[in-house]
Amino acid sequence: MRSKNDKVTATNMDILDCARQDDLTAQKVEVGIIFQEMLDTATAAAYLAKNKVPIATALRVLTGSRRKKSGGAN
Repeated sequence: MRSKNDKVTATNMDILDCARQDDLTAQKVEVGIIFQEMLDTATAAAYLAKNKVPIATALRVLTGSRRKKSGGAN
């Protein structure tokens, strides 16, 4: 019989898996940006598509619609 602690553990694992997936996607996006800079946009788009980066993310990244992270100094 499962206790409610088992459910919490499963939920925590789901969160960890999601975070790992986000990190992996972020790494793929970084590689895509490098491909775009070194090669061309078509090559970068093909890489992102092959690696299952969501199309909305790929479009935002490859069209330069990225937000720059502020360093806290405004």
